[in-house]
Amino acid sequence: MKKLILSISMSLLFISVGFAQKSNRTSAYLYKQKGQLESAKKAIDKAVQNEKTKNDPKTWLYYGEIYYDIATSPLPQFRKLDTLASIKAFTAFKKAKALDQKDKKHRVTKEANEYIKKLSSVFYAEGAQVFKKDQYERAITYFKDAFNVAKELGKFDTTAAFNIGITGVLAKDPKVAAEYLKKCVDVHFNDPKIFVYYNRALQQLGDTAGAAAAIQLGRKRFPKSLSLLLEQAQLYLERGKAHKLINSLKEAIAKKPDNPSNANFNFLIGKSYDDMGKSDSAEMYYKNAIAVNPKFFEAYYNIGALFVNKAAKLQKKANNLPLSKNKEFQALESKANANLKKAVPWLEKALKLNPHDPATIKGLKEAYARLKMNDKLKALMSSQK
Repeated sequence: MKKLILSISMSLLFISVGFAQKSNRTSAYLYKQKGQLESAKKAIDKAVQNEKTKNDPKTWLYYGEIYYDIATSPLPQFRKLDTLASIKAFTAFKKAKALDQKDKKHRVTKEANEYIKKLSSVFYAEGAQVFKKDQYERAITYFKDAFNVAKELGKFDTTAAFNIGITGVLAKDPKVAAEYLKKCVDVHFNDPKIFVYYNRALQQLGDTAGAAAAIQLGRKRFPKSLSLLLEQAQLYLERGKAHKLINSLKEAIAKKPDNPSNANFNFLIGKSYDDMGKSDSAEMYYKNAIAVNPKFFEAYYNIGALFVNKAAKLQKKANNLPLSKNKEFQALESKANANLKKAVPWLEKALKLNPHDPATIKGLKEAYARLKMNDKLKALMSSQK
């Protein structure tokens, strides 16, 4: 009789132990239902460590749900329970699905997928939050998770891939940026900015040929995109292809005549012609820049500099003449002074816009002295004291 009583007692012990092992999972679920997330977290953390429950898909489903609630809770004290709650929830749902393969109805899988769908917006929000704080590496992690959510559901999230690409460029992580932007290019994502950032990622990688090819492909797909046109112009500028740069900028101006940026475009065209020694064309485009932006200091200064340089060349030519060529000397000097006179009003306008610019002050001092404009020279000298 004693043996029978002992046997029954042992059976009850095993039943109670088994129940206790599953009770953590049950308690976690009940705590979750009541909104007691701290207690729910403690209970489910124990359940996923327990030999009896850690391989049960429902355990990981509950784990994912609790951590999802932590990640999305409006209360800071709950969100502080685990700053990686959203990522852990995603991992848990994937594990629940993997363990659910034996169930023909895949009930846990269906529930897990519903939560996984909702996690996408969570990852986007968390990624945007750290992105605003310039924490680009963390932002990439969250945007990758958003991308992987779609992948888990058999979809391709081009927006997530695009976000990873842009953030990768800003984070100086061109390998990641190029990888995900290439995915967007391959699926023909309908946004020209993809090619802008893809080009920049390839440039960061040192692949100048690839960068140029990316821009060309982008312009082929989006021929009306001004941003791509300007990106191509920047490439030409950096690679010293002046003629191609000029053509690109002229095309940009023609596309949008009322664009305030046309002041800069005209200035760049003028500067390109200036560097090529085509002073008349340079002067015309500098004036175009001023017409768009009357306060464009550099354009005023550069027009003045054009005439100063012409004067300097003529004076040098005059100085190299033999003493017997006095008539020719006077003619060249007269032309030099005429160019200096043309330079003065442009330099004076530049000085009004930037009263302390050393180069402008120096140029005017020399012009005033040379042209014997003593009153103006004295006034300028006084203003600089």
